[in-house]
Amino acid sequence: GCTVAYHIAGDGSVRVTMDYIPVEGLSEMPEFGMLFKIPADYDRVTYYGMGPEENYCDRSEGAKLSLYETTAKDNVTPYVIPQECGNRTGVRYAKVTNRRGEGLQFAGDAMDFSVLPYTPHELENAGHHYELPQVHHTVIRVAFRQIGIGGDDSWGARTHDEYLIDISKPVHFDFVFAGC
Repeated sequence: GCTVAYHIAGDGSVRVTMDYIPVEGLSEMPEFGMLFKIPADYDRVTYYGMGPEENYCDRSEGAKLSLYETTAKDNVTPYVIPQECGNRTGVRYAKVTNRRGEGLQFAGDAMDFSVLPYTPHELENAGHHYELPQVHHTVIRVAFRQIGIGGDDSWGARTHDEYLIDISKPVHFDFVFAGC
């Protein structure tokens, strides 16, 4: 099970608290977090975290902690087959804005974060990039963690245990978002 609580402060900021309570027999949890879907005009991203390229908990050794700017479109990695991409680890702060600088800002303790013009469903159901739909929204992912990508060899090696989310124990995640 999972509980989600929203604490709204007088300044308009919202603290989101998510708690996972272990469930017997649950299969692997690929991520623990939340998706936001907003209008496509909000496609500019500034973040303080690991970068500049996409990175995951088992693929972040070459990343550097710094302040980066990108766009939702530029976060789409041109893999041969469209798939999950664009994650950044260790994100402490991020802003997603439109051309006028209006938008949302997020803060958390070394969270995983991504901004893409497609939902996970849209990426999974496209066999080629030309099959992706027209862009009508921006998808923001704020997560405690995504599992590692594994693949230590070309035969589809599983993700190492230390890069999985331990679903036998409670998981707590909180972050704050506000307008900017």
